[in-house]
Amino acid sequence: MGLKINLGRRTLQRRYEAAADAGDPDAMLFLATVRAKDDPAASREWFRRSAEAGNVHAMYIVGLYLEPHAPRSSREWLERAADGGHIDAMIKLGVLDQATDPRAAQRRYEQAAERGSAIAMFNLGLLHEPDDRASAIAWYEQAVAAGDADAMFNLAKLTEGSDPVAARGLLQKAAAAGQPEAQARLGSA
Repeated sequence: MGLKINLGRRTLQRRYEAAADAGDPDAMLFLATVRAKDDPAASREWFRRSAEAGNVHAMYIVGLYLEPHAPRSSREWLERAADGGHIDAMIKLGVLDQATDPRAAQRRYEQAAERGSAIAMFNLGLLHEPDDRASAIAWYEQAVAAGDADAMFNLAKLTEGSDPVAARGLLQKAAAAGQPEAQARLGSA
């Protein structure tokens, strides 16, 4: 049985290699992923080729790889991925922009939130919290509805003065979901 599985894997890998060599960006992404542990240089090359062939997830990965030593190129790849609909790229750009261009960060977070990202909803809550409590609460409520435990904790903190019963319920729910600050506050760490 082991021989059949090994032959099957090799056959499958050859098919992906043939598809990648023929220009299939998804096959390139697959090869990049399976080679990451054993051959990081080949993996990075397949990610680059997949990104250049139009795969938005590969664009995001290339952007992350380049960030430490080529921030300008990193940003270009992240923007291409975000423009292609990659939610994590939108969030990453929002994080990068938050300190220097909060409006750009807000736009990126809103794009990701429109696509259902609880992380983006939470980040929008954080972004609004200092200046617009009502908007912060609204964004945290959306993130809570999407199951975000950090949003549960932050919403509990914002509403504990006006609705202590609901705030306690949010803290309990956040603690049950593993949110460490809620656990510490309730003494259930």
